[in-house]
Parts: sequence; C-alpha cells; structure tokens
Amino acid sequence: MLRLLLTFLVTLAVADLLQAHQESPTCGTPNPLLTIRPDICVASDAVPTENKSSSNGAGSPMKAWKSGGLCRGVRADKYCVFSNPSFNGGEGISVITTGKSINTIATRPAFRVENEPVAKFHSKSTAPYREVEIEGKDVGLVATRAIQAGELIMARTPAIMVNEKAIQALGKKVVSELLIRAVENLPSQHRESVLNLSTHSTPNDYGDKLYRILQTNSFRTGYHDGNNPFYSLFTEVSRLNHDCRPTCAYYFDHTDFRQKVLAVRDILAGEELTIAYYDPLQPRSVRQEKLQKEWGFQCSCKRCSADASSIAESDERINRIRALLKELDDHSAASVASPEKAELLVSLYEEEGILGRINEAYYRAAIEYIGVGDIANATKYATLCVDHGLRFIGPDRPFIKSMQELIANPTRHPKWKFRLRDS
Repeated sequence: MLRLLLTFLVTLAVADLLQAHQESPTCGTPNPLLTIRPDICVASDAVPTENKSSSNGAGSPMKAWKSGGLCRGVRADKYCVFSNPSFNGGEGISVITTGKSINTIATRPAFRVENEPVAKFHSKSTAPYREVEIEGKDVGLVATRAIQAGELIMARTPAIMVNEKAIQALGKKVVSELLIRAVENLPSQHRESVLNLSTHSTPNDYGDKLYRILQTNSFRTGYHDGNNPFYSLFTEVSRLNHDCRPTCAYYFDHTDFRQKVLAVRDILAGEELTIAYYDPLQPRSVRQEKLQKEWGFQCSCKRCSADASSIAESDERINRIRALLKELDDHSAASVASPEKAELLVSLYEEEGILGRINEAYYRAAIEYIGVGDIANATKYATLCVDHGLRFIGPDRPFIKSMQELIANPTRHPKWKFRLRDS
C-alpha cells in the first residue's frame, strides 16, 4: 500500500509533454503518486560513490547481467530491461534503465561476486513478523515476538528498479511493456511475490496491473548510477501499512542495496509493524485529506481516531513543533531561538511520538547549545543526533557529518557561539 515516489506528479506531467516524440504512442497519465519530504526517514537521495574498478577478479561487472531483449526510446535515450537472476542468493533483480546507467550500477559493491551474499539478514522463516489479514487494511505485518527499539526488522533488496527518466520519457503504456519483461525475467519465487502486491484499484490488463503495483508500492531510493533517481519495488517492505505514529522507520542502504526497516520503539508481540506514508508533522485534517486523495483510505490510527479533545491537543503540539522549527532555523541576529526552545522541541517530538525523526530535534538542540558556547550539552545532543541518524536515517547524510565535526572539535564548528556574536 505504499506510494512513496517523490515528485512523481511532476514526472508524469513531463511524460505527457514528451510522449509525442516517442517511437510508439503512449496512453494517458496515471494517478500521481505521493509527494513527500525527503527527510522523513525515507531512503537517501545521496549519490553513492562509484567503484572505479571495472573488474573484480571475476571478469566484467556486467557478466552476471542479462539483457531482456526489450528496449524503448530513441537514440542515446533507449531504456532497456537488464536482469541479474543470481543477485542476492538467487532472488534476482530487474532494472529498467539505459546501457550506460546499468554499466555504472553493475560496479556497485553489492553486485560484486565476492560480496554475494553481502550480509546475513532474517530469512522468512526466522523473521520476527508474519503476514496477516488486517481489517480495513488488506494484508499487513505483525510482530511474532517482542522487538526492541533500534532492532533491525528486515533488510530487503529490490525486485524491480526503474530509472525516473524512463517514466518521464516513455509514459505509462511503454513503461508497462518494459515492466512485463522485467517481471518475467525474475526468478519464479520473487516474481510471484511481486504479482501478489496490491494494485490499490482494479487493473485493466496485465501491463496495467504491473504499472499499478509499481505505482502503489515503490520507494524512491536515490541516484544509483550517479545521475538519475530510481524507483525501487520491494516485496516484503511493501506490506507495511501506514500509521501517523508508526512503529518503524526505514532507509535505503546504498552499500548493500537493501531497504532497511527498524523499530523506533519497543514493539509487543502481535502488534502491527507500520511506517508513515506521509509527513507526520501535519495536523490531522491535512493527513486525512492527503491519505484519502493519494491512497484512497481514511486513516484510523490511534492518533486519527482519538476523541476530539485529544486530536486538538495533538494538532496544537504539531503546530508548536512547526513554529519552533522555524524559530530555531532562524540564525539571524533578530532570532528569538534559545536552548530552552530546543529542549522544548525535543520534548514535543517525544510526547507526540515522532520518534523516527527525533534526530531533527536533537540537531537543533546541539546547534543552539554550541551557539551559546555550552560544549557539554552541545556534544550530548550531537551524539544523540549521530546515533539516531546512523541507525534510522542512514550514513550518507550531511547533518551526521556536521554533528560528528561538532563532537570532534566543538570550538571550530561554524556555529560556535554564533548566538552571542550580535548580542
């Protein structure tokens, strides 16, 4: 039930403008996918470092990849299906992109033969969750045992990856043709898992079904070839339902090509595993409207189904958080920010249950304390920010580097005593 494809509305609008220039006609624009802020514990858009070596001792990096024999587009912008059936212990992966792009992707550490398998993670038989039918939500995942905060729940590689520019250049009909071939080239078990994912609405035909599966379940996972963002489809991760105060956070790890899902708090056996599809720092009315419009359901999580008084209190905390973020991000001489307001921000994140993003509050607190020369409290919150960021957001974030620099040399940090300069 996921639609976390950043800027997909713009992508498809551009596709409409370009369709007239393609070799084959395409049909109309599908429903837009959700536009969501990139800092909500979603996969990083950072560009992974390219492996400059074209050989790993086992021949060409393209040796394990097979062309699907189907390409669409014109001249240098031909998008083809490339498949690696041996990837991740035989689960396989199919990628829709250009020849130049796949040659870069094939050099990533996760695809080097000596790194297969990259690491050992829960298999389906040992995973701490199971699929169940959940009333009003179709299929979801529930914990089969107690799960501790910070525990890695799953780490899954993609079944399908699609270059965003393919959608821009080709449109729905042609992308659907490529998806048919991409899914056919997957090993049978992974293929069946893809076909069992939700389409959100009744498809018109097989190609439409695959496009709707991509539309409903994909995550935007970053610039895997160094130039283009990709949409990636994960089978088990896509079973996670929405909650405005979710039990889990996730990010895409470029080093091993896995979407990693972690518990943001202690989870009881039998409790549902959830993530946030939409920005939780919005009032209930905005969340409800967006979820209904983009996913076709009315959220019934505890925050949204509470009594009127509790909803009003929650909305007030959200509004206060948003106001504090604006105040704390004002680094001008006229700013009214203070360490006390940063401490309040931390407490509001905790009280409101925005646990997957609490690094945002820790970061502001560290900056406010270093801004007044309080090294002890600055390093305290910087350490909390780094620990949370590395665990729940991923290692390739600029704020983590900034906080690590603060910890290493507080007085040399660019924000050292900046609140006192104009006082």
